[in-house]
Order: sequence, then structure tokens, then C-alpha cells
Amino acid sequence: MRTNLTLSSIFPLSKYTLGLISLSVLAANFNVTAQENASDKPESLQEVIQIFGQKNALETATGSGFVVDEAALEQFEFDDIHRVLQSVPGVYIREEDGYGLRPNIGLRGATSERSSKIALMEDGVLIAPAPYSAPAAYYFPNVSRMTQVEVFKGPSAISYGPNTVGGAINMQSRAVGKDNTGELDIAFGQQEYGKIHGHYSKEIGDLGVMVEGIHLRADGFKSLPDDGNTGFTKNEILGKADYAFTELAYNQQVQVKVGYSEEVSYETYLGLSDEDFAEDPYQRYAASQNDKFDWEHLQLQADHYMELSPDITVLTQVYRKDFNRDWDRLNSFESNRSISSILASPDVGLNSRFLSVLKGEEDSLSDFGETLSFTLNDRTFYSQGIQSKLTWDKTINQAEISTDFGIRLHQDQVERLHRARFFNMESGELVFAGLADEVILNNKENTTAIAAYVNSKVEYGNLHTSLGLRVESIDGESNDFLLNTLDKNSDTVVLPGAGIFYQLSPELGLLAGVNKGFVPNSPGETSDIKPEESWNYEFGFRANLSTWQIEGIGFYNDYSNLKASCTLSSGCTDELGSEFNGGEVEIYGAELSATGQFEIDKSLHIPVNIAYTYTQSEFQSSFESSFSQWGNVTAGDELPYLPENQLNIQVGLAGDNWQVDLAYKYISEMSEAAGTGTDLDGVSTSALSQIDVAAWYQINQSLKIYSKLDNLTDEIQIVSRRPFGARPNKPRQFIVGAKYSF
Repeated sequence: MRTNLTLSSIFPLSKYTLGLISLSVLAANFNVTAQENASDKPESLQEVIQIFGQKNALETATGSGFVVDEAALEQFEFDDIHRVLQSVPGVYIREEDGYGLRPNIGLRGATSERSSKIALMEDGVLIAPAPYSAPAAYYFPNVSRMTQVEVFKGPSAISYGPNTVGGAINMQSRAVGKDNTGELDIAFGQQEYGKIHGHYSKEIGDLGVMVEGIHLRADGFKSLPDDGNTGFTKNEILGKADYAFTELAYNQQVQVKVGYSEEVSYETYLGLSDEDFAEDPYQRYAASQNDKFDWEHLQLQADHYMELSPDITVLTQVYRKDFNRDWDRLNSFESNRSISSILASPDVGLNSRFLSVLKGEEDSLSDFGETLSFTLNDRTFYSQGIQSKLTWDKTINQAEISTDFGIRLHQDQVERLHRARFFNMESGELVFAGLADEVILNNKENTTAIAAYVNSKVEYGNLHTSLGLRVESIDGESNDFLLNTLDKNSDTVVLPGAGIFYQLSPELGLLAGVNKGFVPNSPGETSDIKPEESWNYEFGFRANLSTWQIEGIGFYNDYSNLKASCTLSSGCTDELGSEFNGGEVEIYGAELSATGQFEIDKSLHIPVNIAYTYTQSEFQSSFESSFSQWGNVTAGDELPYLPENQLNIQVGLAGDNWQVDLAYKYISEMSEAAGTGTDLDGVSTSALSQIDVAAWYQINQSLKIYSKLDNLTDEIQIVSRRPFGARPNKPRQFIVGAKYSF
């Protein structure tokens, strides 16, 4: 794979980009005599970019928000974003590979499929390969290099899009450190796990620079008949440079970020029949022995922050992200018999014969459709744009007013070239069948979007209010080179939101909010497919009792239309890229979180964190659908992969220079399909209970050692049967590491 990045190709949004850049430059040079109005020192750019910069801002927010800070991220040293988010209420996870390589994250009932229904950001910038044209998160940044993860839902997410039905997640990368500082983190463990992670910052006058690198690897926990690799290797290097302009009329900072990352993983979509799972959940069939996924990602970002006055600041961000991926993997038999139906009913008809071929126990008989089709899925993405936010803070008659005005000009694109290559199973090995490769998909989709929002927050005494409005104008284009068709579509949507928080007493406050949710259609989608839209409501309380912070929120999402997309990861193979209307759907539930500690003495305490989510969902109408996760739906059916109960409890014992923590996770069973007429009618995943243990000890100011034991009891359950067959959670894994700071 290669990354095609030239100066002329970076920003074809020419007139819009130049316009915003010109506005920034004009603002930077406007009225240089006003130097006395500027504050003495600019804030850190990293503090400006993060959503919830202060604890108090989070406690009085008019919408639901949750922050996993650096200490919490280091508590269990998780490399998997799924494991990080298990402590956040209102977040839904569908595991797939056990390592979180291809995350499936949903918020408040928004489907978790490839995290495609939520706004994912790094440092305030969209990070999906093509957030509008192809939002499925086949790329996800390495959470091990993040210092904070922010999750916000309801009215809190009105400033972020395009997907606003559930909420947004923003990950903060490491800031450039003060003075000359750094850290080296080395860890190893079972499954040939290995991690080397280092960063170093240096200050040279007003210039600060940082370089960070990370290497992660594991041999995998599944086994192939030929003992082939089932693990992964990930590498990433990131550089940042900050410069503070101390001599200009206005306090200003610029930051440039450049990052390159890559992954090679021997992952597959092929799972197991339930019978084979019961016998050995960590086996892999011989037909998946050639499956391999590899990608490269390049990101460029420049941020400019300026204080025009003590009341007015401007943050402008320019970004470009390139992502190239190849996935060579088993797709189907040449027969019209699907792999999912074979694994769902292995004893029906000739299914047992086809299953034996998948296992390598029988040779392919090409005349009976037993030749295996592998797809070489080559996709190239880019995402680029410029966004600017002006913040105005003012006190008027004892009312503190903070208003954000934001605009983003964005363009992204995906090019797909999928080719089928044919193999026969012979004596347990895949042998080229001698047939010519077949191009099965060749298209290009792109989107240009202009988004603007205003969000005003007013604090008057004990009353906090927010009122926001987001507008998106989206133009999409889809070019199918096989069918020689060119389709275009466009949409403009207005999305309001409002929230309120009232402090009843120093210990108790109430909040309520409403916002309109939206997910745009794919480029070139036909007019009969409606965008996903919903009205989302929440009501709850926050309480501070001694050393405890408690939050309880009830939510109700009223969908006028739920939408699904046919993707391979969802188990859909016949109408790839097609979208489906699901009509009216109701999703409702409650979220509870509690954080606090028990003091044993001055040097010993017990920290406790609890997160619980209860969820119900119902289709409001009956219909027939060819979407693999819906089928023939009857009013009242529940959505797939939405557990009724989720619970996470973390309890620790901490001293002055050491800490031991235990985390318990419970996820109730989830239905694999909503209606009937699918391969997984009436089938559910298993309920999952899991315990993780972690400990660290600070030997001296520079050296810290840590260890962790994931899945202490070695719990084994079916976490999904998508796309093809039963898949297990990750088994028990012990890891030990050391961090040296300098």
C-alpha cells in the first residue's frame, strides 16, 4: 500500500479553505493597539481542545458527560478502547477480535456496528477514515498514547457531528511536556504480548517539541491447524511542535502534529459453529489460514489559538488524514449456500459437508460449489478540512455567558477495489484454483460538507442553561465503475438542542435536556432511504455526598427513522453498501454512576467506581427487511446487540506509593437478530461476567512497576456470531511492565 499525499491534493476545498484561513489571518492582525486587552498568558492548546477542561465544568454541565482521565487510563493499562469504555455508563460494546482492533462502540442505543453512528474525534478533529462517506471505524487510534477520553451524550454533543443520535467521543493525545521530560514504558506477557512505548519533550525558548512512539504486538489467542499466526503488530510514531508568540499584540499559540501508524493483523471474519465453540472456543478453521489485514495511516494537523481580548478567543484547526487498507480474507463458497447459514445449522442437508471443507477435513469438490472465494478488499480513504471556533465569554448583570460559534468545511472520500480470488481446500491447505480473479466492487464515493453551530451557555446563580443549534449541508457523490453509474444526493438539516442544570443545594442538582439526532445517508443513496433522525431526551441528578459523586440519568430516544447499512462486519453480503429504513423505534433506559472512596487512615484508602446501564428498545412497526440483523420485524421486537443490563464495579486499595485494583464487568445477553427469517432467529449472545486485576508500585520518583491479570477466572462466552459464526472473548492474560520517567 502507499499513501498518495501531494501538496496540490491536500485541500481541494480551495475557495472555502482560503476564506477561513484569510479570516484567521485577518483576526490575528486586527487592531494591534489592543495589546493591553489581551490576557497575560495563553492557555495550553491541549486544554483549549479538550471538551471538559475542569472538574467543575463537568459537574455543572447541562448534558451527560464522562471523563476517563490519565490516572484512570493507567489504572488497568488497557490497550483496548472497549475495555477503557466499560467503566462509562451508556456505552455499548460488541466485541469481535478480543483486542479491540476494529472497535464496535455505540452510545445510548445507537448501533455499535463499527462505531459508525457516533462522532469519533482525536484532539477535537474527526478521526474516522471518511466520517461522512464511510464512517465505519476500521482505523482507530492507539488508546495507549491517549491521556484522556471524553464521552458526552444528549445536548452535550450538539457541537459535534455529523452523527448526533447517540453522542460523541473525543480522545486527547499527549501534550508537549514542560522542560525536558520523558518516559519509557516496557511490558510483556502471555500470548507473546509485548509493548514498548516512549515519549520525550523538550523546550527551546518559546518552542516545545515532543516525539512519541509505540509498538504493540501479540501472537493471538486462537489456533490454526497449521499453527499460523493469529495475532497482530501495531506501530505508531507521533511528533508535535508548539510555539507561543509572546511578542505579538495578542496571545497566540500554534501547534503542528504529524503522525504515522501501521498495523498487520491476522484477523478473520470466520467464526465457529456453536458445537465447535463448545469443544474448543479458541480454534480457527483451516479456511481462514490466509486471512490478513494491514493498513497505514498518516495524519497532519495544525492548530492556531488566539486571544483577541479577555472575552474572545479563536481556535482554528486544519487537518488531513490518509488511510489505506487491504484485507485478504475468506468471503464465501462459490455455492449460493452462505457461510453464516452453514455455521448456524451445521447438521441441515449438505451443510455438514461444507463445514468439513471449512475445517480442512474434506477436500473441495469444485463441481458442487465448494471452491472458496477470497476477497482482496483494497480501500483508500482521505479526510480533510478546516474548522474554526470563536468563543465569547461575558458577564452581564451577574449572568455569566459563554457562547461558541463554530464552522467546519470538510471533504472525505473512499475508493474501493474488491477482487475475488478462488481457492480449493486440499489436504487441509488452500490451493489456488487456477481461475482468473474477478472484480466484484469498484467504486468511489466522496462527500463535501459544511457544518456550523452556535452553542450558548448561561450561568445565573444556581441555574445553568445551554441552547444550541447545528446546521449541516451535505453533498455526496457515488461513482460505480462497474455499472458505469454516477449518483448524487444532498441534504441540509437543522439540529437544535437545549439543556438545563439547577443546583438545588451544594450537594444536589437536577438536569434535563433535549436534542435532535441525525445520521446522514451515504453518498449517492436513493431518495427512498431516509436519513436517521431522532429526538433525544434526558432527565437526571448529580449529587456530591462527602467524598462521593453520584449521577443518575434517564434517557428516551424517539426515532422517526432508524437506518442500517449493509456491511460485511454486520454479516450482510448480498447488498454491500445498501442502506435500509427501520421506521420508528423507541430506545429508553437509565444510567447510574458513582465515584468515591473510603478512608481507612491518612495513608490508606479504598477507591470505588460504579457504572450501571439499563436499556430497553422496541420497533414501533412491522416490516420485512433483507438486512441480516433485522429480517421480518414485528412491532415490539427489540434491537440486536443492545443488552438490557450492564454493570461495571471497580474497587481498589491504595497506599502512598502503591495500589491494587479489581474490576468486575457484567453484560447481559444480547439478541443476534431483531426479527425472523434470518440465520440467527431467536439466538442470543451469552451473558458475560469478567474480573480484571491490576497493581502498581512506585519504587522511587523515576521508576514504577505494574502488573495486571485480565479475565482472572478465564471466563469464556460467545460475545457475537457476526459476521460468520461464534466468537469468544479474550482468555486470561497476565502482563507485567515497568515505567521509567526522566
